[in-house]
Amino acid sequence: MSTIITTAVPDERIKDLLCSAFEGGINYWVDHVEITDRPAQAEYYHESPVYGGLLTIHVEKSEVVKGKEIVKLDRKSLEKGLQIMQEKYPHHWADFIAENDDAITADVYVQCCVFDDVIYG
Repeated sequence: MSTIITTAVPDERIKDLLCSAFEGGINYWVDHVEITDRPAQAEYYHESPVYGGLLTIHVEKSEVVKGKEIVKLDRKSLEKGLQIMQEKYPHHWADFIAENDDAITADVYVQCCVFDDVIYG
């Protein structure tokens, strides 16, 4: 059994991870993204959930798993994804905390946010 350590994660780090995800990390399983709610503070669309907005992610039809064709990304799912990544994928969590993350780390994070696990890749 592993011990979960609570770590404060600055919003800037989450925005960095989301940038990596939407610039290439999740493109192989995402068809397109709708900006359902973009707060004024969000300079880029992928930052919307950090500020309380909402992104609707449409999954590639050939990649649909568990009947999920559309998933939502909001602030609550961002927080949940951090917890899941720490618990289930400590290697990726360690890379993220050490600022050694990449598109793969970002992909794992977004999947943890919207699927509660890594489904693809």
